[in-house]
Amino acid sequence: MKNIFYLFIASLVLSACTTDIQTNNPAFQAKFNDATWRAKDARVSIDGDGRFVITAYTQYETIVLRTSIDDIESYNLGTTNQDNYASYDFDGLDFSSSYDTSLFSGPAYKVSNIVNAGTGYANSNNSQTTPVTGSGSGLKFAIETNVNGNITKVSIVSRGDGYVAGDIVSIVGGDNNARVRILNTQQSNGEIVIEEIDNGKYSGTFKFNAVNSSGEVITFSNGVFYNVSGAGL
Repeated sequence: MKNIFYLFIASLVLSACTTDIQTNNPAFQAKFNDATWRAKDARVSIDGDGRFVITAYTQYETIVLRTSIDDIESYNLGTTNQDNYASYDFDGLDFSSSYDTSLFSGPAYKVSNIVNAGTGYANSNNSQTTPVTGSGSGLKFAIETNVNGNITKVSIVSRGDGYVAGDIVSIVGGDNNARVRILNTQQSNGEIVIEEIDNGKYSGTFKFNAVNSSGEVITFSNGVFYNVSGAGL
């Protein structure tokens, strides 16, 4: 059933779109896995909690992009701040499926921040971690330190598994007191960027990985919304 679903989606997307993304005025479009996805309509709104929402449609599909506010800014997805959120729903013929960027356990995707820089550390390309909160395991970092042995930069070299956005890990080494917070996971992540607001018309970019209840992931990349307003496309 899963393979049939993806083949059906691909046929719809390919029949409705050209090979390359082209920006119309206004427009909402992206790469859906390996094909171009273009909305037939898209509208902006402010929900009852004051959050900014773009809802984009095709005949059977709906994409929702939501941010906590409507300022020109970058908004991370799949984090503990679920006011920033993306979803994809398909409902047509004999198929229906829903994917979103809610919190989901999996390999760590990005680091949020260094909670505690620690002491006594040295530069390393393979620093192991232990969980402080949560039950993830296997995450490893490359770390950079200053002359005082404080960690100044971390980058993921092994994502591990079983992490959830907001988990905190301790970095092994030094005095074992450095702490790092996980931003999001590999199955649920992304970014919405509002780049321009002009008389109620919004332009920007987006990308996200979204997951369904079975752990299956879809990817939207190179997303663009251009001059989208409450009036639609």
